[in-house]
Amino acid sequence: MYDHWTDVQRLLPKVTQPMYLAIFLTAAVAADPSPEHLKLLKTFRAEFVQISPGTAGFPATFSMGRLQGGEDSQRPVHQVTLRDSFGIAKYEVPQNLWEAVMGSNPSKWKGPRNSVEWLSFDEAERFCARATQQMRDAGLIQKNQTVRLPTEAEWEYVARAGTSTVFSFGDDLEMLNDYAWHTGNAAGNDPPVGVKKPNAWGLYDIHGYLWEWCVDPGHTSYDGAPTDGSAWIAQGDQATRILRGGSWKDKGDKLTSSYRRLAEKDLRDDAVGLRCVLATAK
Repeated sequence: MYDHWTDVQRLLPKVTQPMYLAIFLTAAVAADPSPEHLKLLKTFRAEFVQISPGTAGFPATFSMGRLQGGEDSQRPVHQVTLRDSFGIAKYEVPQNLWEAVMGSNPSKWKGPRNSVEWLSFDEAERFCARATQQMRDAGLIQKNQTVRLPTEAEWEYVARAGTSTVFSFGDDLEMLNDYAWHTGNAAGNDPPVGVKKPNAWGLYDIHGYLWEWCVDPGHTSYDGAPTDGSAWIAQGDQATRILRGGSWKDKGDKLTSSYRRLAEKDLRDDAVGLRCVLATAK
């Protein structure tokens, strides 16, 4: 077999070889994924939960925000109607999948099925773009399907799972331990995904564990927010993005279905990760 890398080593100065090797290996993985890499992509594809608003007892219209309690950023409460079906990952992106797609693992708390953390918004988007291409190349999704971050409205819709309560399981804070990792029961980002109970959609760690990036720029209230579930791009603070769900570092009041956090796009923290949507491009 022709050994391209051996020839490269003969021709390149030693100082440039590490950089070239990284590019070479990235290209090789993209062109010919290993069986383990392909297995992880197949698992990722199989774990998307189909969301079809208006079916299976889940209304297409929901009240977004919080009428009483919480912070003003969760108001005014407004009606949002989602028309299009989409998929959303059952779990936050685990570290073994991130490493297979991106070639490295930025996480502070290491574990193959722990949620990946310590990643910025732009890095989360790059993961989505690379995962899209790799899954298309492997024939796992259609050419018009895209892996992306959720809009803020999509996130709250799937988090609520047809409820209007503070949490997807009701209003009882005492039940939070059954569904979420938070500051009261977690010593770090240690557990694998899916240990706690899921919500009614079958989504795990939607409350707590890690904050999850959404695609929307930062807005300090819902004045003028879209009502169709689309991303709220116009007039937002383009240097920030919305985080949802709370984390293992937070108390229960930040793990609610409506709580929203504005964060700088370049924020990296061991309490910040991502959950992906699979959607058909319009």
